[in-house]
Amino acid sequence: MKLSKSVFRALWIFTVCVLVLGAGTFLYIHHLRSALNAELAAYLDEVAQQGVKTLNNQIQGDLNSLKSAAAAISTYRNLENKPWTELLQEETRHNSFKRMAFILPDGVAYLSDGFLIDLSHRDYFQRGLKGQSVVSGPLTDAVDQGTAVILSVPVPSQDGNTRGVLIAAQPTDMYGRLIAADSFNGEGYSLIVRADGDKVAVSPASRTDHSASNIFQSPINKNLDPDGKMRRDMQAGRSGMQRFFRPEEGWLYISYVPVGINDWYFLSIVPERVALQKTKNLFTLSLILAGTVFVVFTALLIFLGRQSRRTHTALYQAAYTDPITRTPNWAKTSQDIADLLTNTQTPAYALVVFDINKFKFIQDRLGYPKANDLLAFIASVLAEETKPGELFCRVEADLFALLLYMQSPEELKNRLEILNEKIVNSLPLGKGRFQLILSFGVCPVTEPALSVEDLLLRAVMAHDRVKGNYHDIIAFYDEHFHRRITQEQTIENNMEKALSKKEFSMLLSPVRDMDKYPVSAESRPVWNPAGKPPVEPGLFLPVFMRNGFIARLDTYMAEEACRILKRWREEKQPLVPIALNVSAASLRSPYFSSALLQLTRQYEADPSQLILQLPSQTALSDLPLLRQLAERLHGEGFKLALNHFGRGTVSLDLIQTLPLDMAKMEGEFSRDLGNNAKTAPIISSFIRMAEELHLQLIFDGVENGRQLELLRELGARWWTGPYAGEAQTPDALFHGRAEISNEQ
Repeated sequence: MKLSKSVFRALWIFTVCVLVLGAGTFLYIHHLRSALNAELAAYLDEVAQQGVKTLNNQIQGDLNSLKSAAAAISTYRNLENKPWTELLQEETRHNSFKRMAFILPDGVAYLSDGFLIDLSHRDYFQRGLKGQSVVSGPLTDAVDQGTAVILSVPVPSQDGNTRGVLIAAQPTDMYGRLIAADSFNGEGYSLIVRADGDKVAVSPASRTDHSASNIFQSPINKNLDPDGKMRRDMQAGRSGMQRFFRPEEGWLYISYVPVGINDWYFLSIVPERVALQKTKNLFTLSLILAGTVFVVFTALLIFLGRQSRRTHTALYQAAYTDPITRTPNWAKTSQDIADLLTNTQTPAYALVVFDINKFKFIQDRLGYPKANDLLAFIASVLAEETKPGELFCRVEADLFALLLYMQSPEELKNRLEILNEKIVNSLPLGKGRFQLILSFGVCPVTEPALSVEDLLLRAVMAHDRVKGNYHDIIAFYDEHFHRRITQEQTIENNMEKALSKKEFSMLLSPVRDMDKYPVSAESRPVWNPAGKPPVEPGLFLPVFMRNGFIARLDTYMAEEACRILKRWREEKQPLVPIALNVSAASLRSPYFSSALLQLTRQYEADPSQLILQLPSQTALSDLPLLRQLAERLHGEGFKLALNHFGRGTVSLDLIQTLPLDMAKMEGEFSRDLGNNAKTAPIISSFIRMAEELHLQLIFDGVENGRQLELLRELGARWWTGPYAGEAQTPDALFHGRAEISNEQ
């Protein structure tokens, strides 16, 4: 049966249309597949770059922690008693290291968990002795035979040599978890390898041959690099991507990017079928709708646009969204801050940082999920409290940053106090369970040339000044702050040298009786650097109090006093007892009393000629130790005095429990005398108490003859202050006995 021409023509047109449509559909799907593969390649590269950044941040952070610990160890003068033990244990817990160790130059390593091993044969130890910071490849743990990466830094000494090497072990499993990326709905996974293919770390979800230590030698990877291009690229430090086939998984894409540490590479792998599944669905849809090319084409365009937006959104979320607070992260916020400060001239801004005191403890008690809920709650409060044109984000851990308008420091401080109250009082953790203490650092934006990172650094520096302070929780960074930080750093850099060069000396302020005759002299340390202006005690003493150097200065001043007494004795001068201020740090030292006794024997000084002035602001927990020390020193003949008597309530406890010979009254009593009607009865009662307790009561702060006469009328016998005379050198003390003017 012959087909009619019209039917034949229709069949021919239909066939042509089908062929054209099929060819067009095939070409379109082929092009679409290429586009999706290109998008896949871009996403793989982004995942790899993010993984490299995460890994580098972790390792650099670990190295910085090691360097900080090494710097702390380098300040120890004596390493024989292993003073680093507590530091290593604390750093191990703080940084989640598997363990840490301090290796002496002979190769003996003291591990933070108590082991003692010989690591002299290790390459990282040899390189550390040469002053190099090292990140090793995977090594077998010498203690438990596990696999770990060793990070090591040298511990310098002041003479430029190396006192040892500080190391930390990070399990390779930790790096595997660190690089785990939930890409392509869990189908993608990552590895870290060396340039020769040896594995360093593998993400937990990886589908690889775990029995093979080298990716190029694994049987399942025999098609990974048939022409050697990937190996050549990795040996040359180049990045790239290629496609390979596995019988069990099909075609895969692998992206390789250098990490920048040793010869490590970050590999990202994803099955091609993830992208092909989308292409197959589109192809089936195109066949079903073959009769309407325009509809199919439009549907594909819509689908492609949506898919592209989803991919872009996913990448944006991964790169610029904080995973805990679901708000813009620091990477995004820092860019927004820079743009805002560049394009806005009139409003005054300040960069504010704050965190939670002892957050690690809270995190440990609550667990990570609830601790993260706390951080998310804080972010929700910040979202409510920030105004249009202001920004906030979580920088890391519990550290938050805000860019806020600042009309004046007082206005911003009030606002931050209100913000603190809203966070603390609205805490959704149950009343009485935790008391949040926040610490704020503020850096006003006064210099347009400063980068966002510089602003953040200055705000953090201000924050560190009040960290742990329960009363003053807000600190501002200003030029005075900057100068003070610089001054304190200069003081700490030069204090050891100053002590060794004997740049510290002593001035003496006379303590007089009512006949204005010197009965003792109160010492005051002065620092006269060679060729430089003197350093005020108000600058260096608070620094020494904070860093503990005050204990060494106390011993130095005690020796200086013994040396002066010896010279007075040899020159036939009257021996005036010298009063020394003793810090709380010295009182806690088990060697202070022994050092005092040794100095008096060395200079043949009578201990009774030394008056040890104890601080009245003593912690209650220190009272038993202070009582024991005071009884020993008093038994050896030293005179004991209580400084700033009348300040606080602890001084009364000290009067009652310590074998004191003297008490120096707080200067405010003398200055208030004649101005406050309540002062005279209080002073009179103190004088009677001192007489009954056989205490020599010295009144400080006497500024004029009127105050002195009022003290005389009340029965006081000893006094000091500006009216008694300025602080003098020890030699000038005996040339300044002229009568004090009786003018009032």
